[in-house]
Order: sequence, then structure tokens, then C-alpha cells
Amino acid sequence: MKKSLIVLGLAASLFMGAYSSVSADCKTGNSSTTVAKPAAEKDKLVKDSQEVTDNTYFVNAKWVKDQIKNNPKTVVLSVAYGKVPGFSKGHVPTAMQFSTNNIESEKNHWNILSPEDCRKAFTKYGVTKDTNLIVYSPDVMAASRVAFVAYWLGVKDVKIMDGGLQAWENAGYSLEKKTTEPKKVDSFGTDKVAHPEVLISTPNDLLKDEKANKDMVLVSTRSKKEYMGNISGYNYIKNTGEVKGAVYGKISKTSGDVAYLTNDDKTMKNSTEELKYWKDHGITPDKEVVFYCGTGWRATAAFFLAKEEGYNNVKIYDGGWYDWDKSHQKDPKKYPVQKGTPGTSSYKVYAGNEASR
Repeated sequence: MKKSLIVLGLAASLFMGAYSSVSADCKTGNSSTTVAKPAAEKDKLVKDSQEVTDNTYFVNAKWVKDQIKNNPKTVVLSVAYGKVPGFSKGHVPTAMQFSTNNIESEKNHWNILSPEDCRKAFTKYGVTKDTNLIVYSPDVMAASRVAFVAYWLGVKDVKIMDGGLQAWENAGYSLEKKTTEPKKVDSFGTDKVAHPEVLISTPNDLLKDEKANKDMVLVSTRSKKEYMGNISGYNYIKNTGEVKGAVYGKISKTSGDVAYLTNDDKTMKNSTEELKYWKDHGITPDKEVVFYCGTGWRATAAFFLAKEEGYNNVKIYDGGWYDWDKSHQKDPKKYPVQKGTPGTSSYKVYAGNEASR
């Protein structure tokens, strides 16, 4: 994936650092915005343009800024679980806070809510199928989760601001403090889910998909320790292991990141190394690729990377390890669990006739 930021020389870096100490509380004449860098400086910090197509999902701050200015259909959502940290201190202009609780719930095992409920949540923020929707979050996972639901429902233009708010600030752009009130719309524009094929909801649905698609590759986006069955990764999930047949995707280092996909500044890495790993392990564009994690956040980041890189038949198994484990407890033979690396002495399968895990 092409990066959106330009690597600057030492002199420019020092020049930028002189401005970085400016407090977010310092204001211009407009009480709702913080100090912005001079226009000439902005041009040095970001590319003038980014080639964006229907298959581009991660966009740079310059592209976002241009859309806010020139595209009246643009809606910007700042996403987090619950309230967005630091939102009142500064955010992308026109952005509105959007909680992931709008599209998933604990009662539903953190799975995506019904299409009706998700559409209702989006329309409260003025989002329809024709909206130019841009989302960002402190890490890419929350934004990807919301972007995935929007894509699944049928929002035609869904983009994730690469690097989140940090990228916006690094570009020298103004932050806004005032609150943009959501403008509710009456209709999403359609009652039909545009991309039902990308969502596999339940463990039983996963088994059906696997049976129907012999070339399907199930990819765990969980950390190596989770994949090996050493930890569950979640304080509300007791048992460890993976769905039998899952391939390790080398995407996250802990349950709270997708560190193999991102740089230190939270922008997406050049995908060459990750794609090589995938292809070396049978995760190739000619197959159906299904990503999952514990409850869906990490998997959606991998989903959009794969989409950008030409994986046309890519899906999310939303139930993840959380639901698979629950199903395994009820019917271990139907929903077997693995631990360890397939093909090695560490590998074990649990299907009902073994000692307790």
C-alpha cells in the first residue's frame, strides 16, 4: 500500500518540532480551532494528492481535508468504544463522536447488530448509502470495525483516515473544539444489505461456508500466544485455543493491536512484507479468505488491507473465538478446537474425547 506521508529531511524535522510544542489550548481568532501551521509548511508535510479509487480504503489527511472542504456529502466520524478520548480537546473539523456500541453489543457477544439497528444508528448521524463516509480512531481497529459495518450495509464510499488524528496533526492541520451536532436523516436509502457475502455471523454459518467453499482459508488475526493456546487474550473469555483449521495470520502482537500491519505512528505499513507472509502460508488472492479474531475488531483491519491489495473474495467471521468457544462447550465434536502449530508436535485437536482444556 502506498503511504500517505512524505519522509522529511532533518532540517524539516527540526522545523516541525519547533511547532509541535504549541499547546492544543492555544487558539486563533476562532475560539473553536487550535493553532495551525502556515500553509507553506503544510505542503511540505503531506502529499498534494492521493490517487483514490473504489478499492482504496486507507486515505491520507490531505485527502480527508479536501473532502471536508469540497464534498458536501462528507460525514466524518471519530470512533471509539464509548466516548472518544480527548475529543473535546480537539478533533478533525466537522467530526462527530461515534461509539462502537452503536453497531455491536455485549449482550450480542460483541457481534454486529441487525441490519435494521445498524442502519438506524448511522441515520442518526446523517449517514446514508450515498454518504462519503470517513472514519478515524486512536487505533485503526475501531475505525475499521465501523467502516466494515458501513461497507456491509451498503455505504458506497467508505474510507479510513490512515494514522487517525495523529496523522491530521502531523500534517499541520487545525483541530476543532466545537461540537458538530448530528443531522438525523429519515432513511438510509435502502433496506437491502449490499454486501451480505462478506459477513459470516455464527459458528454454524462458518461450517456451512467451509463446506461450500473447499478453497476457503480461515485466518486468525490473533496474537501468536493466543493462536498457540497459551492465553485467551480477553478477561471475559476463559478458555484458550483456536478454531480447528485456522492459519496464523501474523497480524497482531497482543489482543489490543494489529502491530504487524502498522507503523509506530499508527499509519498502515507498506504491505509487501505482510503479503509475502500471507502468500507463503497459503493466504492467497485466488482463494476465499476469512479473517477472525476474538470479537471482530482486528479482523476488520486485515479485511480492508486485503481488499486494497486485490483479495476479492474476503470475509469476516464475526463470531470469532468468543462464539466458537461457547459452541465448543456445547458440542465439541461439531465445533473442534486446536492448540499449537499444525504439523508440529505442539499441535493438538480437542473434539470431545480428550481431557479438559
